[in-house]
Amino acid sequence: MNIRWIGITFIGICILGGLIAGLFSRSIEAALTPPLSIRTNQATSTSSAAPVGTTKPFMPSTPITNGVTILAQDTFQRANRVFWGTASDGRQWSGDANSIEVFSIAGGVGQVDHAQGAFNAILGPANTNVEVVFSGVVNQFAQGKVNIGAVLRWTDDNNWYKALIDGTKLQLFKRVNGKITLLGSVPFSAQAGMLYTLRFRAIGAALLAKAWQSNRPEPGSWTLTAMDGVLSTGSGGLRFLMQSGAVIKVTSFRETTVNGLI
Repeated sequence: MNIRWIGITFIGICILGGLIAGLFSRSIEAALTPPLSIRTNQATSTSSAAPVGTTKPFMPSTPITNGVTILAQDTFQRANRVFWGTASDGRQWSGDANSIEVFSIAGGVGQVDHAQGAFNAILGPANTNVEVVFSGVVNQFAQGKVNIGAVLRWTDDNNWYKALIDGTKLQLFKRVNGKITLLGSVPFSAQAGMLYTLRFRAIGAALLAKAWQSNRPEPGSWTLTAMDGVLSTGSGGLRFLMQSGAVIKVTSFRETTVNGLI
């Protein structure tokens, strides 16, 4: 009798267990299965990864150092080509540098040759209080008939300020509505075939310039200054006066904002 009741009780327990398992099987399965959203995100992350070599290169923002913004710069370290093309900062040279074939890149420098007359190379946005510093070499100054210089507040070929060296002088000029005016001049002896650096700054109505042999220390003070507020804004760049046989090579160019006179 006891054995019979034990058997009936065992069968009842089995039936009850089966019912419980059936009722909670979906909950148990759901608890042991990763959420669908997690699996979907993982699959999306894997499939959206770009193949190697197809991602767009990262372009840094305009660098700022000690409150000074670099507006334009070029190291000229690129393949030989006609015209100056795209500067090392990604900007396009304008003026004559990308339209007249006397401009070229040769051996890691910006070159101008087989030319006669005045030519402009402009780089960067228009601004007001800025300076240009560049280094270059001239194979012959031709008794002052060849010069190399920087321009500021350039808007077109008829409106600009220019600081230049011509072999015997460092000079400041302005051209307004096509009329050229000498603003200042000091003696500066420059030898053909020697690399020189020129720094030209415009802040408010003040124009300041200095030049030196590139392998020597920069002068501590400005060599030449003038006051002229006719042109208030414009781009920076370079301007050359060329004669037959002259070759000018520019090794570096940079234009920055300025915070003060010194």
